[in-house]
Amino acid sequence: MSPSKIAAPARWRALFLLLALPLALPARAGDELFFSEFPIVASVSRLPQPLSETPAAVTVIDQEMIRASGFRTVEDLLRLVPGFQVTSHNQDPAIVAYHGLNSGMNSDEYGPRVQVLIDGRSQYSPLFKSGVNWNLLPVALENIERIEVTRGSNTVSYGSNAFMGVINIITLDSTQTRGWLASANHGNNGIRDEMLRWGGKVGGADVRFTARSFEDNGFQHGFYSNVWTTAPDDRQSRLFDLRADLPLGNHDELQFTLSHVRDVSLYGRPGSPANDPLRELRQHSTSFGLLWRHAVSAAEEYKLRYAYTQDEAVGPYLERVSFGTNLASPSSVTYFQPFDPGGRSAMHELEFEHTLAPTAGTRMAWGSGLKSVALNSPAQFSSSDWKHRDAVRLFGNLEYRPARPWLFNLGASLEHDSLSGLMFDPRASVSYHVIPQQTLRLVVSRAHRSPSLYETSGRVEKRDVAGSGLLNMTYLAQGVEPERIDTVEVGYLGEFKQLAASVDVRAFHERIPNRIQIVPLALPASTPDDQDSLAGRYLAQTNPGSANTIFPYGRADGAINLERVVIQGYEYQLRWQPFATTRLI
Repeated sequence: MSPSKIAAPARWRALFLLLALPLALPARAGDELFFSEFPIVASVSRLPQPLSETPAAVTVIDQEMIRASGFRTVEDLLRLVPGFQVTSHNQDPAIVAYHGLNSGMNSDEYGPRVQVLIDGRSQYSPLFKSGVNWNLLPVALENIERIEVTRGSNTVSYGSNAFMGVINIITLDSTQTRGWLASANHGNNGIRDEMLRWGGKVGGADVRFTARSFEDNGFQHGFYSNVWTTAPDDRQSRLFDLRADLPLGNHDELQFTLSHVRDVSLYGRPGSPANDPLRELRQHSTSFGLLWRHAVSAAEEYKLRYAYTQDEAVGPYLERVSFGTNLASPSSVTYFQPFDPGGRSAMHELEFEHTLAPTAGTRMAWGSGLKSVALNSPAQFSSSDWKHRDAVRLFGNLEYRPARPWLFNLGASLEHDSLSGLMFDPRASVSYHVIPQQTLRLVVSRAHRSPSLYETSGRVEKRDVAGSGLLNMTYLAQGVEPERIDTVEVGYLGEFKQLAASVDVRAFHERIPNRIQIVPLALPASTPDDQDSLAGRYLAQTNPGSANTIFPYGRADGAINLERVVIQGYEYQLRWQPFATTRLI
């Protein structure tokens, strides 16, 4: 359903009826639990909370739903979440968008506005323009216990990449994976998925080891140059994943994780060996993590997490470059240059977290984080130099219950980025339990997204080094500020045990006054290129009314805070379990 196609009064009347109908139904608190209670989640405020008490809308995809869906990838599972749109793999990795805001333009090809976590570890990558490369996600579906999706900004808890939401993939504890498990899924179109897992004791540690192979032939036909033709789109992926949990006495635990993912995908277009030849793009990601947990009591705990991730992509080929020059006698120049769209990146993250209950009616979680990033990508910077950025962050959430029906949550994050400066993100929410299984929620928040290194510092030039030496500048960063989003939302969550059903509704108003877009910009006098006719540039300086006035030194794409965006509407999910083994969503 597209709310924009409904007249405003009718839209809100429909929403009111949807909210009012469940409130009119009787709820018998003493009924047997045929339909399960709302799950406990910790992805919103970092405090374990029933779904009815979180300061944001949350969708949970559990193991049973993962198995029943038939999906092969995590990103496809997100099609089950209200408000999310997911593209199919077609040479490039899938794009996962919330409210459609990650589509289009170069900076959005990896979806930088939704944070993705695996057991709390960020999957953000500086190499992939501050987004997530879903082809390199280091997790097998068989190892996932549940996926908690926060629908709405949560930079308060997870930093600037949680601009529009958080996807937290929670895997099975090592103690839950005893013995061997083997699975295979073979089908048409070259589908060959195989997985082998072992879990058991090694000394005093519980260990889980997984090896997975994932293959398919993708989309084998494409429409190019007005004809349908064979379009190789093969993909091969390998995953090795190790997790060990070691108890250190009665109050401490150490968790160790190590993973390696390798992906080989075919790129290029058939019939165009000059402009876009068929080739392989090889990518891999290696990550290492340590987590120390110290439980003081049932209500107080300390966590210290360290993570290191290294990403690399390699896909060299000869790129055809052609453009009109601004020489005294304008002409067209064409040449081939070696080009590799990949690069390397390394990221260190250190995070401290403390949860406690200061009084009988309050709980809180607070902490700090450090992040250090290094990126080497000649394709993004026309240089073999390493680019660096660092960030430090303080965050906190306070939960206060003055009386049984009411619950207040206040949270804030203060983050300083070496390229974007200081960002302050607050959030306030209040929940009211109309009756024990019926909850209304109001949330107000502000969040920022720090631009990627490509957006802030990118430089892409095409230079005929072996021949004329002519230069065509295609991207030049010229200054951009962090995006900001202000959100007001009203939510309703209802559970009806006698009907074995639940309802989740979120009505929202989101305003982004400075969305980043990549558009053609005038090059400065200090960085002219050889594209565009010299006559046109001269005319631009002598005739202010000419069409080329703003490009006297040429032009190149650049990131600027261009768009004012307002997104408003509602999303809802109905869940019904008429039988023990049947669910309708």
